[in-house]
Amino acid sequence: MSLLGVHMALSAGPTVPLPLPPDVALRVRSVQVTESDARPSVFSIVLDAGRSGPTAALDSPVLTTSPLRANARVVVELTTGVLPQVLVDGIVTETTLVPGGGDQRAELTLTGRDLSVLLDRHEVSTEHVALEDSLQVLAIAGTYAPHGIVPQVLPPPVMDVPLPIERTPTQQVTDWRHLTNLAARHGYVCYFVPGPVRGLSTLYWGPAVRAGVPQPAISVDLGPATNVQGQVSFTTDVLRPENVEGQVQDARTGQTLPVRTVVPTRPPLSAVPVWAEHQDALRSRQFRGTGISAAAAFARAQGVLDESVDAVTATGTLDGGAYGTVLRPRTLVGMRGAGWAGDGLWYVQQVVHRVSRGAYSAAFTLQREGAGAITPVVMV
Repeated sequence: MSLLGVHMALSAGPTVPLPLPPDVALRVRSVQVTESDARPSVFSIVLDAGRSGPTAALDSPVLTTSPLRANARVVVELTTGVLPQVLVDGIVTETTLVPGGGDQRAELTLTGRDLSVLLDRHEVSTEHVALEDSLQVLAIAGTYAPHGIVPQVLPPPVMDVPLPIERTPTQQVTDWRHLTNLAARHGYVCYFVPGPVRGLSTLYWGPAVRAGVPQPAISVDLGPATNVQGQVSFTTDVLRPENVEGQVQDARTGQTLPVRTVVPTRPPLSAVPVWAEHQDALRSRQFRGTGISAAAAFARAQGVLDESVDAVTATGTLDGGAYGTVLRPRTLVGMRGAGWAGDGLWYVQQVVHRVSRGAYSAAFTLQREGAGAITPVVMV
């Protein structure tokens, strides 16, 4: 499907995704892909389900001969320049058929989620003997290598190795739930990054990526240079940041030590953080961890603070043709034209890509800890 200089390609298959047959590709009406660092990526594909061809007497071709069906592996690629970008690599989990009637044309909608569904099918009861959290992630991810899953695991700052004579980590949930629970302990994120080529995906487990080269800037109220549709809104939630206070009895020394967070360790993106401006009014959470070392307790408390500091959210919708590339989540982007409070660098938390014939837009959700740019310019 080509539109406004943007080309979309769909691939599907029982195990290995292959390009759609031309007759099926022509039936694609629209595609929506939601990428986020807070939950698995999801997608929906709407097809024309009208009857035609030699099998029309039996049923719609999209139900009889199409590789797009329940439990199929689907890859959506979007090209705005030379190299395609994989938006999602996932599994179809639900189909909805609406038969045509009157002025209403028949439609088949397929929805699904990324490869996390493979890790979320079976609950597991097992022990991870002598494996600290990041090693547990590597051990679990390694079993899914035949599906083209490559792990990228960044160890936490404090690695609390569980000695077998003291404790043994256990798992009583699905592999996906276990990985996300481990990430939450450290204020980490866990998600799949599709690509860089069809059939490969990276399982990322580590801190939110708030460094590196930012993506081209989102331009607001800049005349011909504007690349957003409508307005960008900014919301500040002063109740979001929270400190952690409490105490822990070190599992090895037996000493009882106070636990308290002070400042976040994430690289700042704003000049006036909400957590600093409203320090006296911050919410406080009690630390209740037991059976761990003092170092691990401090690390978990710090993870709670780091995860909570993004109190400012910016939302809007990009004009895909005017932006000129594909905005991706889980990294940085610049903003200009919104004024000092809104300009500067932002962390892209979520992007909803909407593709149809003749249109491409990307609804975005950006986050950072406060107001004010800390960089004089952003990359255009």
